[in-house]
Amino acid sequence: MSDPAGEHKAPRRGARGLKIALGLSLGLNLLIVGLVVGAVTSIGSGRPMGDDDPRLRSLGLGPFAIALPRDERQAVTDRIDRAALRADRREMGQAMADLRAALLSEPFDRAAAEAALNRSRDAASAAQGQGHRALLDHLETLDAAERAALVERLGRALRRMGGRDGGR
Repeated sequence: MSDPAGEHKAPRRGARGLKIALGLSLGLNLLIVGLVVGAVTSIGSGRPMGDDDPRLRSLGLGPFAIALPRDERQAVTDRIDRAALRADRREMGQAMADLRAALLSEPFDRAAAEAALNRSRDAASAAQGQGHRALLDHLETLDAAERAALVERLGRALRRMGGRDGGR
């Protein structure tokens, strides 16, 4: 009994897996929240955009952030309902605060943590849906030649995002 290794019980496998899954889920949700918050705070900020616009990427429009010309990126972001996006951001923030409380509760409140993560995901999805609708509204204004040119730029953007040089 003097063996220190014998005094400790091995952690239960299920509990360890649950902790890992919760940690991964929390990390993913925090990443989504960070992306959306960054998009919300930069929309309409007047900051110059390079050849990539993080506002569009954070709204689920990754390759379009590269493929759309600057004026068209601005046209898409102008279509975003900023008040609704701020509401989504607030909901994500409140959900993360609720998740924090669930993580600190003893015993751990899995149901509260799950509800908070679900609310965060739903708010992030709503923000992403707004980005998709804004893009579709803009695409609807393009003629066939403009859409064909966009398809070409989109192909290059996808290759660029995939780590290849896109034939440059």
